Amino acid sequence: MTASNRFLNRLLLIVTGLIAIAVGAFVGVSALAGDAGARLRDLVDPAASAVADAVDRTPLDPNGGTGGSWLPAALAALCLVLLIVFLVAVFRHGGGRTNRVVVSDDEAGSIAVSTSFADTAITDALERRRDIADVGVSAWTVNGRPALKVRVRVTAGSSPAPVVAAASDVVRGLDRVLGESVPVLVEVVGASVVKKGADSRVA
Repeated sequence: MTASNRFLNRLLLIVTGLIAIAVGAFVGVSALAGDAGARLRDLVDPAASAVADAVDRTPLDPNGGTGGSWLPAALAALCLVLLIVFLVAVFRHGGGRTNRVVVSDDEAGSIAVSTSFADTAITDALERRRDIADVGVSAWTVNGRPALKVRVRVTAGSSPAPVVAAASDVVRGLDRVLGESVPVLVEVVGASVVKKGADSRVA
């Protein structure tokens, strides 16, 4: 539940990392003395010649009236587009979290209900159960409106079905208190060996 796409984030990091590793390895090896460095330096000369030929074949004026090539301008535009994509990815990464679950505007003013209120209400209602070891609540902006993520860790051997039913009841109660229906994602994970503070019994 973030504003950024997890797959695109990872793909961006992988591609950037591979490019950085390849460029660093090439520069490092080509600077070495010996056969390996000499071979890489020999590879650079044909590449430089190919670049010069490409520039000659892409003139700004096909009639030869003006000098220069449109190829550097196209590469600069491509780099600018990539820079914009990187900046958007950086500013969107990890975004989407909010500290308000309800914001109501009327003539008298605005009323905002903080995420901590929902956190306290849901946690207090669920953590008393022996089949629940831990409860975590966070709020995110999804499709332009706040939504809650309730992460419930069950104790070992506990069935998730009663936990989900209890969490659903608590969420419906929260909706009645807030006077507005808030989208909720309930994530059930497990399992802890024993609930903190619970007494251990042997049958």
